[in-house]
Amino acid sequence: MKEESIVGKIIIKGKLRLESPLIIGGGKNEFVDIEVLKDRNGTPFIPATSVIGVLRHYFNDNFPEKKGDQFDYFWGISEKIDPDKLKSIQSTFICHDLNSSETKISVRDGVRIDPGKQIAEDEGKYDFEIIEKGAEFDLFWEVTLRQIHDKDTFKQILGTMIEALKSGISIGAKTNNGFGKCKLNDVKILEFDFSKKDDVSEWLRQDFSSGKTSSDFIPYKKNNNVFSVDATFAVKNSIIVRAYSEKIDMPDAASITSNGEFILPGTSIKGAIRNRASKILKTLVKEGDNQKIEQKINHLFGTAGKNNDNEKIKSRVLIEEREIKGVKPELQTRIKIDRFTGGTVKSALFDTMPLWSSGEQDRSVNINIYIRDYKEWEAGLILHVLKDLWCEDLPIGGEKNVGRGVLKGIYACIKWKDSKGKDKKIEIRSDGKGGISSGESNVSELNNFSNNLKEEVRLWK
Repeated sequence: MKEESIVGKIIIKGKLRLESPLIIGGGKNEFVDIEVLKDRNGTPFIPATSVIGVLRHYFNDNFPEKKGDQFDYFWGISEKIDPDKLKSIQSTFICHDLNSSETKISVRDGVRIDPGKQIAEDEGKYDFEIIEKGAEFDLFWEVTLRQIHDKDTFKQILGTMIEALKSGISIGAKTNNGFGKCKLNDVKILEFDFSKKDDVSEWLRQDFSSGKTSSDFIPYKKNNNVFSVDATFAVKNSIIVRAYSEKIDMPDAASITSNGEFILPGTSIKGAIRNRASKILKTLVKEGDNQKIEQKINHLFGTAGKNNDNEKIKSRVLIEEREIKGVKPELQTRIKIDRFTGGTVKSALFDTMPLWSSGEQDRSVNINIYIRDYKEWEAGLILHVLKDLWCEDLPIGGEKNVGRGVLKGIYACIKWKDSKGKDKKIEIRSDGKGGISSGESNVSELNNFSNNLKEEVRLWK
């Protein structure tokens, strides 16, 4: 039997469910700046290239040591060995486009903020379409097995990708701002051995209902280097992340929703955290180089190609979009005041609908922060930001000038790995009197991160 002879197939089916809104940009139209990608019938879908690209990037990032011919056979390769010779191998892994029978599309507003002035940039307003969370897409993978292939290696690669999707992985745009998180459910794996007549018959009939299922797809062990903060806050008084409606009976500004639930977008949280992190560094460095500080912030939070070198840097900070619970919207009518005369501005009556908390100890807002491949001083910086959030010193959302968006810390769980790879965890709780409760040994470990931050910025002066 020749090396290229086909000896079998592996089929993987499942449902990919959106845990947060998805942005798969298909261009620009007359109504929005970013339109969701749609097929010829106007139905949104997820292109196979988006899924395969994310999975391959995930695999290369987490298992860079997994190299060799078998991995080239699975993923495919096209690269120049020397100026006159091209190494090209077709991938054995096929992913079909992901379609859904039912999706809901919404439009969200965005605005680019000047980091120095903390105001909106001129012509910085934009809007984009999203596929709302809860949509389910049909996933279908096909792997062709040839005589030259190592079936066990392919199974481990597939097992690793399945495990990643079951745990939750993000695809599309703005993934570090909480968009595009999805999970794989209802997984079914079928193996076809072409040395067996029944399997060949089932494959030719494309009968995937009675194929032999297999569970021996053991994933590679992932070595995480992630610093995470999972914190719960109460809304002290009110909060609003503004969304605007074209309906005449709606207020001028209301709180943003997703599938009928009030949410706190990752973009709002991340913008506030990034700005406060920059201020903390500038306070600690004082007479230091502001350009150096901006460079460090860019390498942590990412850029959009606007730094001096015009280099795009992917953020290592991930913020998840979360629902705001235990709040009620209430209409509030306001007027605009002329700051010079102290009188009202004509035709400046407007109304907003912020969310009001029913009590300071209501667990209204959950904020998750993850730093990939973190340095200890970066963890210390995020802990300083967490302190400001906890102590009601860092409001989030709009209308901060009238006291909205102030949060009150209730609980925080901080996780990381020490130098020996051992999992570490610290839990912090509010005592209800403005203080916190945590073990002394835990506090000393948190202080180590802060000391690393101070030592790092000392070198910048």
